[in-house]
Amino acid sequence: MALEARVSGAARIGATVMSKEAFGRSGGRSAGYAAACVGSVLALLAVAVSADPPPPARVPQTGLPKPRAITFKVAPVAGASWLTHLHISFDATSMGRMGENTPPPTVRYEPKWNELAGSEDLNERFVLAGSDLYRLDCESCHQPDGRGSPPEIHSLIEPMQATSAAFLEQRMKAAGRPITSAMAKEMAAGGDAAIRNRLKNGGEKMPPFEHLEGEEVEALLAFLRQLAGIPGAEREQIRIVEPYTRVGEHLVKGTCHICHPATGPGTDPEALLRNVLPSLASFPRDRTIFQVMKKARVGAPIEMGRLRQPSGGRMPVFSYLTDDEVAAAYLYLIIYPPRQ
Repeated sequence: MALEARVSGAARIGATVMSKEAFGRSGGRSAGYAAACVGSVLALLAVAVSADPPPPARVPQTGLPKPRAITFKVAPVAGASWLTHLHISFDATSMGRMGENTPPPTVRYEPKWNELAGSEDLNERFVLAGSDLYRLDCESCHQPDGRGSPPEIHSLIEPMQATSAAFLEQRMKAAGRPITSAMAKEMAAGGDAAIRNRLKNGGEKMPPFEHLEGEEVEALLAFLRQLAGIPGAEREQIRIVEPYTRVGEHLVKGTCHICHPATGPGTDPEALLRNVLPSLASFPRDRTIFQVMKKARVGAPIEMGRLRQPSGGRMPVFSYLTDDEVAAAYLYLIIYPPRQ
């Protein structure tokens, strides 16, 4: 049986397992239901991977650092969206909207597992580089090149360049105002402390990323230094190993929660016209895992207004995400139910 046919069958089974009716009968958020949903999805993934002959061995990439096993604590997403916190309308900001424009509703998409993801399936752990953490936590606001959308969303490039003593020395010398190496190191240390403080505590419009811990922070900053063009940064990249629940937490807290509240109602055609977006808690309650994957990665039509007119919606398409990453977010929302 071809992989596409098995995935199509899995989609039908998943639609039954994850249906709204089944969720309602479960009593909402019971641990037993969460375990059953996750077990069913992971079992389907295991079948989809194991039924075909094993793929050819991958050619190892040279020069990559060995992945590090790290410690962390996964926690539920909670509270209002960041836009609500700032009292900003969805239509009046670029935050969380740096994905592509939604394609026409005629686009066909059949989700296939394990084509682009960092794991063979969700039973395996993901190997993440700083660039992956950037995609999951930062790119929806700061764009792929890190330059944001000024004046609302500041560039990350110049602040990161200010963390390099060598870069500061060269810049000041080129400007005709040379400084000593000691002064450059002191200035760079101050720049590094400022970046770390902003990452932990947020800024005027930037949310705090308190969920990032230890080696995650180091891996992300290492990539940002490379993105900023700091000499030698490409040799300092870090890779880490994390389970799908942690990957899902990154995506939900770093991207989805910018616009979507943690709890509340699901999709309401009339509310959408008033910029009332469905809650994160409603995703696994109202949509199958495959529907969420399609909506996030290629877009899907929705109904808006009292007449329920079909529309492409206003949600951007996050084509830079993989199926497994979106699935990880979906399962994270089941295992760690959002809180008010």
